[in-house]
Amino acid sequence: MTDETRASDAEREQAVARLREASAEGRLTLDELASRTDAAYAARTHGELVRVTSDLPEAGRPASAATRTRFAAGLFAPATLDLRRRAASEVTVLALFAPVHVVVPAGADVELDVLGLFAPVRETGGEDAPAGGAQRIRVRGLALFAPVVVRHARS
Repeated sequence: MTDETRASDAEREQAVARLREASAEGRLTLDELASRTDAAYAARTHGELVRVTSDLPEAGRPASAATRTRFAAGLFAPATLDLRRRAASEVTVLALFAPVHVVVPAGADVELDVLGLFAPVRETGGEDAPAGGAQRIRVRGLALFAPVVVRHARS
C-alpha cells in the first residue's frame, strides 16, 4: 500500500480510535484530539491518515518498552513481586501489617522512595554499581508496621 492509496471508512475509524486512546493516555489535548479527528475523517489517502497519528506510539504499547507500572500489596499477608521476567520501570508498594518483597534483575538501578512508618525499607544485594544503560526501576509507596525489601537477583 502506498501513501496515495485511498483510505476506507474502517481505516479512518481505526485512526480516530487511536487518537481517542492517545487523548485518554494524556498524549493529546482535547483541542489536538478535535483537530486531528477532523483531519482523520477528512482524509482521503493512507498518507493523510498516517500524518495524524505518526507521532504516537502504537496502540496498546507504551512509548518505551520498559515503561510499565506494577503494584504489590502486603495487606495482612506477605507479598512478593518478581521483576526478573516482567518489565517494569515503576513499582508501587503498600505494606500494611505484612511484608512486601520486590525482586529486581541483577544490576538494575533502583530508586527507592518508600515512606516507612514503624517499618524498615531496604535494598539488598545491589552492592555492585549498575552498569551503564542498566534497567532503572523506581520503587515507591508506603510501609506501615511491615518492611519493604528490594532484593537484587544474582546473575
